[in-house]
Amino acid sequence: MRIEDWFLTEDERGNPASELAPWTSGNEVRPLIHGAAYFAELRACVAELGKDDLLLFADWRGDPDERLAPDGPTVSAAFAQAAERGAHVRGLIWRSHLDLLRFSSAENRHLGREIEQAGGQALLDTRTAVGGCHHQKFVVLRRDRDPAADVAFVGGIDLCHGRRDDAAHEGDPQPVPMP
Repeated sequence: MRIEDWFLTEDERGNPASELAPWTSGNEVRPLIHGAAYFAELRACVAELGKDDLLLFADWRGDPDERLAPDGPTVSAAFAQAAERGAHVRGLIWRSHLDLLRFSSAENRHLGREIEQAGGQALLDTRTAVGGCHHQKFVVLRRDRDPAADVAFVGGIDLCHGRRDDAAHEGDPQPVPMP
């Protein structure tokens, strides 16, 4: 199968006016095996964002107080600081079911609120079937003045408690409370 056949056509994407290429070549791919490695790299990259840079993210569960490193900052503080430096911060967060069902509605609302207070935007996504959810997780960082430094984190780690584990597998110091 040709690589071109892996992707939707312009008509299938539902946006025939888009001029974005469905894929590019020459990208560097580097696995980040554990949550601690991911959060450390995310922390460093977000800290470099400035005026007119772009931070896009989608998240299933986002705990605003999850620390990106033992000494911080928290997810919400890092993203809010990027917005305060002039980066355009845009998030799509799942609008969770009620917390009575042990979901994350309060956490997701709080993450969005803190980003918005700093000038970013975060939407709670309700476009799911009853009882369903979106389970997307990614962060894309685009540099307005240095496209070679653009980076995307994809592959499934939420910005929440319980994800900053490492090779010792002793767990995130901020675990998800279990019933």
